Amino acid sequence: MSTMKKNISSIFVVALAAVVFAFASCNKLSTQTVATTTTTTQPTTPDSVVLKPGVIVIDSTQWLLASTASQISQGTYTYFGNNLPAFIPNDIIVGMTGEGYLRKVTSVTSQAGQVTLTTTPAKLEDVFQQANINFAAGISNTFDLGNSVLFQDGVASVKATGGSINIFPNWNFNMQFQNGTMTGFSALCQNGTLNANVQMSVAASSAENINSSVVLNPISNRTIVWIGQLPIVVTTYLSYVANVSGNVTALTNGTPSFTTSDNYTLGDVYSAGGWQGVYNFSHTASLTNSIPPLAGFNLSCSIAPQMVQKIYGVVCPTATFSLNTLENTTDGYTEQQIFNVSANVLGYSIPDNSQTWNTDTVGMQATATNLTLTKTSGDGQHGAAFEYLGAPLVVQVTDNTGVGQAGVTVYFTVTSGGGSVSLASVLTNANGYAQTNWLIGDPSVSSQKVQVVARTSAGAQVNGSPLTFTAL
Repeated sequence: MSTMKKNISSIFVVALAAVVFAFASCNKLSTQTVATTTTTTQPTTPDSVVLKPGVIVIDSTQWLLASTASQISQGTYTYFGNNLPAFIPNDIIVGMTGEGYLRKVTSVTSQAGQVTLTTTPAKLEDVFQQANINFAAGISNTFDLGNSVLFQDGVASVKATGGSINIFPNWNFNMQFQNGTMTGFSALCQNGTLNANVQMSVAASSAENINSSVVLNPISNRTIVWIGQLPIVVTTYLSYVANVSGNVTALTNGTPSFTTSDNYTLGDVYSAGGWQGVYNFSHTASLTNSIPPLAGFNLSCSIAPQMVQKIYGVVCPTATFSLNTLENTTDGYTEQQIFNVSANVLGYSIPDNSQTWNTDTVGMQATATNLTLTKTSGDGQHGAAFEYLGAPLVVQVTDNTGVGQAGVTVYFTVTSGGGSVSLASVLTNANGYAQTNWLIGDPSVSSQKVQVVARTSAGAQVNGSPLTFTAL
């Protein structure tokens, strides 16, 4: 009943991607408001932590950061307030504003109640003389798809009609410094999970080109981890990015539905002077109901949970893994997992690490339960003996959405009257139609009949078979 299939014409994707993402909406699709939460840990002072001289934590309750976003992007930080520190070049400033920042002072301009610093990016090695720091930070979320519109116009619509996506990434960080040098670093998503159950709807009244992008449910979380009086600011962003592109070429009404379950450990580790990617992954997927064959259906649809972690506003090691569930117009689906890591951690370059897994493609062939044979025209005609009727006998094979199915074998057999047909076996055309011409036989038989049966490639008799045409 299952077949292996390699030609895929439609794809549905659920992906977890730890990448920075900017997305533009199309076709009157809207996004939801960003929800932000902040988690703060209590100050702790591990005995092993020693800061380098010249590390200054900016107290935002006393000193106002007045620089514009443009000035900050150029490394210029201006503060107003009383009792401003006596900054000097090579000081390291640490701030909690926004995503947080970690900067090295290159020049100082002071006047009463105001100081302007020009800065360059700093590294964690500029802060810690000695430390062994462990903390967890991230974001977990259950996104209820509800009735999320991915594309809609007057002709076609693509929707996630129900289900949910659950993400529990479980990020953990470890930083080790000795004698002012980073000797170890890890950013690992350990034993994370990604589970989804998704119900989709693809409908069109006629041919239509489809192309849209939309961001759903963007949220973020800011975690402040205190090491003594030093705050480490970690910001996590999560959104669900939906893409739809391709076309439908005929009447379409399909409702694919599936579930997936994934467990994974992924990330990057720095040890003994080198970086290494860490990947462990297990995946299962199943259809929760049969996908009906859909003619003229060539779409790429995706809902991709995407995540990025930043420390002091700088991207941590980013890891991408994606689950692709693909749907053919006639049968089959497949899953593919892709891992890719590439990042710059506070000035430390990380080489690319990538691995790819491809699962088997599992085919689902159309069966008699979702194909139907019906008469279209040619029944009940009057004809003369030993002559062809004026119109051919025409039937159509459709799926359970009413879309005609090509390549189904239809058999025409004379069962009464002794006549004949021009074609006894016909394959349905692109719109599901098959026809033959009927030569009337013995004039003494008042009711002449032709029986019609349609069968799948596996030999199953299609619903509605047999049909009977009658000539008088």
